[in-house]
Amino acid sequence: MRVDDLGVDLLSIAGHKLYAPKGVGAPYIRTGVALESVLRGAGHERGLRPGTENVASIVGLGVACEIARTTLSRETSRLRRLRDLLWERLQGAVPDAATNGHPTERLPNTLNVRFPGVRGSEVLARAPGIAASTGSACHEGGESPSAVLTAMGLEADAALGSVRISLGRGTKRKEVLQYSEALAEAWRAAKEGTS
Repeated sequence: MRVDDLGVDLLSIAGHKLYAPKGVGAPYIRTGVALESVLRGAGHERGLRPGTENVASIVGLGVACEIARTTLSRETSRLRRLRDLLWERLQGAVPDAATNGHPTERLPNTLNVRFPGVRGSEVLARAPGIAASTGSACHEGGESPSAVLTAMGLEADAALGSVRISLGRGTKRKEVLQYSEALAEAWRAAKEGTS
């Protein structure tokens, strides 16, 4: 898909989302859209921002984009299969687990799971080898539910029981099987801890 097909005026690319160096990105600005400079002082980046460009990171972004262009279709299929395997395993091991979001119109590498009867943070605390996110912010010892999940209509408790798991280019099938077992075991331990 081309950016023009999206019909947007502005689009930003965060390099770290496609394995480029952290801190580099690129804007798409439709011809004719006027932007005001964020900072004053020089004419870099068409007058939008002063300062020296990070050439090494910009090149890294270009290489990452080229790799994505040549592998995206294959990686999308592979990650979708792994994501679905992870969900199948979790669904079999965690009664009443549910996914958040559309059943098919979603990212191929991301699974957002509601773990019943516990907080997602409790599950992750009991699965130290798993890097995932609850999507909630902690404030002074308390948790708040993900604003995205509550905007989707989830009750606060269900949102707090949710965990977002992302798979990546390096994720292998055996790791997905290990993750599913570790998360199910962590859910059981958290459930027993709340009983």
